Amino acid sequence: MIMNDIFNNNIDKLEKFISKDSNNKSKYWKHHHNHHNYKNIYESSGYGIFTQLNKRNRIFHLILSVFTFGVFIFFSKEYQHYKKLFKSNSRQVDNDTFRHIKTFILLRKFKNIKKLCIIGDGKANFLIGALKFFPNAQIFSVNLSETLINDYSIINKFKLAHDDDIQVVEKIEQINLDKKIFLIPSSNKDFLQNMNIDLFINICAFQEMTQDETEKYFNIIKNNKSYLYCCNREYKNWQGEVTIFENYPWGDGTFIFYDDCQWHKKYYNKKFPFIHKQENCKHCLIRYNNLPLDKL
Repeated sequence: MIMNDIFNNNIDKLEKFISKDSNNKSKYWKHHHNHHNYKNIYESSGYGIFTQLNKRNRIFHLILSVFTFGVFIFFSKEYQHYKKLFKSNSRQVDNDTFRHIKTFILLRKFKNIKKLCIIGDGKANFLIGALKFFPNAQIFSVNLSETLINDYSIINKFKLAHDDDIQVVEKIEQINLDKKIFLIPSSNKDFLQNMNIDLFINICAFQEMTQDETEKYFNIIKNNKSYLYCCNREYKNWQGEVTIFENYPWGDGTFIFYDDCQWHKKYYNKKFPFIHKQENCKHCLIRYNNLPLDKL
């Protein structure tokens, strides 16, 4: 089977889970997935943007990103990685990407991650950095199938991993645990139980879930006795579905920090006055184990 066939076969597998995942969708996702083409990586579909690179865009983003995120971010190895990779694929480092770069700078303390789980990536923003900065880690990406298809298409376009190193989690008993990347439809999230995952990541994803879904993910995180980095809006109301950061089912975890997220306080776009304030986001690092940070 040639690589293109593997890619198409994996897309077919993920599409079969779309109807199953519908039970896991909030009103937010029912709206966005019904109004956007999940196969088009250039379309904003509620889970981030893919900005194409051109001279006008580059100058616009350079100027506004300096005022939004500061000049020092451009000297980081994290920024240099995204810039080089994006340039070779005609993609612009944009507002969403800068926020992920800031997150990876924060997570530098983790050195020896063996298993990493991303709950709710978008435009492969976190996975792109994880492959570089956690090179020895197996990566588990769990999401609604439409979003996984979009992310997987970017992985394929950027040649981030060989298709035969990626497995779509269909039947749990048929999983090859030697794979590098696992794409997990949300309806199959129980695959993550007892996987000894070191670190879970959730960036602006719990805020778009139902309370029931959030509780299920927290149960999985606690089951793995893991660390969790969580960054979400302090309060969000989408058509009557309310999420409140402080009310997440934190349980008996130990907070390493719990604070306002500085790089989510403002954002830029092409609407005057270009730089805008955003509803407050909190972020925290919490652990459900007794393992010191220097061991990870």
